[in-house]
Amino acid sequence: MSHHPPDDHRSPEQLVAAGALRRHADGRPHPALNHSPIAYVSTALWAELTALAIAPSAAEATAAALLRALADRAVDAALAPGNERAPRDDLYVTDPAHIGPHRRAVWFQRFGPGGPITAAFAP
Repeated sequence: MSHHPPDDHRSPEQLVAAGALRRHADGRPHPALNHSPIAYVSTALWAELTALAIAPSAAEATAAALLRALADRAVDAALAPGNERAPRDDLYVTDPAHIGPHRRAVWFQRFGPGGPITAAFAP
């Protein structure tokens, strides 16, 4: 199976302005993501994660904790069979998990070499 991120030439800040991404407030480095913080989260993923909170007042904290737990299970996509020639430290993927009504994989994609990481549902 080959993992390739979608081709979108807009910067993360342009995607924030378009409403497709939101800035992630937790700037702590994440060990599973080569000690990089998650800088952006797709609005679709964030909406599904906040909907899992047991109370509206806990939505932000719940989503942040779930996102961090998902990142704990992410692996470098270059390690997947058939993807050996892909760049390392560029895309991290999770196994599908129940997020909302469906099982979906989450991608943690780096924007450019050494750039910020964006979390989103796999296309």
